[in-house]
Amino acid sequence: MRYESVLLVNFYYPESGYGERLLFPPIGLGYLSEYLESFNIRTEVLDMGTGKNMDQAEDFISKYIDEFNPDLIAISLNSICFLRSIEIIGNVHDLYSKIPIVVGGPHASSKGSELLKKYDFLEYIIVREGEKPLYNLCSGEKLENIAGLCWRQNSTVYQNQDLSSKNLSDFPFPRYKRFQLNLYGNPDAIGILTSRGCPYKCVFCQQSSLLGKNWRGRTPEDIMNEIRYWKEQGKKTIHILDDNFGMNHQRILKASELIVKEGLNDIEYVLVGGLRIDQTNEKILLALKNMGVQVIPFGIESGSNKILKFIRKGITSEQADSLIGLATRMGFDVKLFFILGFPTETMDDVQMSFDLALKYPIASARFFNLVPYSDTPLMRWLEENNVYFYYEYDEYMNNFKRFQRIPIFECHGGMSLDEKLKALELADEVVRTIEERHSNS
Repeated sequence: MRYESVLLVNFYYPESGYGERLLFPPIGLGYLSEYLESFNIRTEVLDMGTGKNMDQAEDFISKYIDEFNPDLIAISLNSICFLRSIEIIGNVHDLYSKIPIVVGGPHASSKGSELLKKYDFLEYIIVREGEKPLYNLCSGEKLENIAGLCWRQNSTVYQNQDLSSKNLSDFPFPRYKRFQLNLYGNPDAIGILTSRGCPYKCVFCQQSSLLGKNWRGRTPEDIMNEIRYWKEQGKKTIHILDDNFGMNHQRILKASELIVKEGLNDIEYVLVGGLRIDQTNEKILLALKNMGVQVIPFGIESGSNKILKFIRKGITSEQADSLIGLATRMGFDVKLFFILGFPTETMDDVQMSFDLALKYPIASARFFNLVPYSDTPLMRWLEENNVYFYYEYDEYMNNFKRFQRIPIFECHGGMSLDEKLKALELADEVVRTIEERHSNS
């Protein structure tokens, strides 16, 4: 055994825009802890998302290290506020230089071995799915044989090919024994993940690069075991965190049937990742209604077919129009999500999004300011077309909340800075109109 104990750390920044604390524990660390402990590798979890002040992160980590004395520190790393995170990690290494540090998560998956080349205080990087690579690292497997591992030998950095698990039932679902469940924002809620992977090609999104393009779903029976467990624990709301919950229709239909049969439809099910328009039809919506889903979120992105084609969304505005109308007629509270500021988007394109949002009696809409992430097709397009950036990447990614309403770049053929600001201002008016209309209905 190379490492017999692991401290798992999750950084969380309120300025990311998701609230002062997480509603429920981070599922990625939950899976890691559960999987390692199934092989008798001791874990301890420090989640800064329970309302802890990130300015005191080093003190918290030091306290946990001193009390737990781990052989390895594993940290989940996001692109948001990355510079602050890497500074904290470097300071922790200075204090505890004999304890190796491995990082995983979204930013590590997008950057891979680049991080090892730039930061010599990092010992390992794990790209994409982390359970088996982290276990293999702890168990003593040869470094060159561990899928998804980036490692250093002398001054040379290596990156092994990653390999997604074919059967998600290999991983026991998290029970969060090492988490302080009473410290989260909604003690009656829990998040579950029923599938991984995204085969789609949306140019602005990192997801397919994080958990792979190969979609894999848990069986309905396996999902039922987890739902049953959490109902016995008193949870009243289950957040389904999948990016592509609607990918396999037969799986949804069977899951709905089992939920109704076992009386588990008295739980509120929240589709955090929403549904894709092209994965949804009347039969699926009826199955969701039967299992207890009340809110249907759709990531539309734009009401303009020109923009939908540019971002490779794989749908048309006509398809979106049809499904939104169907879902509202079936009595769902429909939420729509749009993004404003794509490179060739004009005010006419924006108006198409507003018109679509206002056409039906939906419950709510959100219009996000486009934030380009590195290692996405969108960012490559922007760089290849010499788009003018008002701000450096590190500046807007490390002040994420501030830039939720500040345009980041300007592109020939698209909106000017003034037009983008006006579009965001008009979007707020549309949102208020929708909310007022819904509250009066």
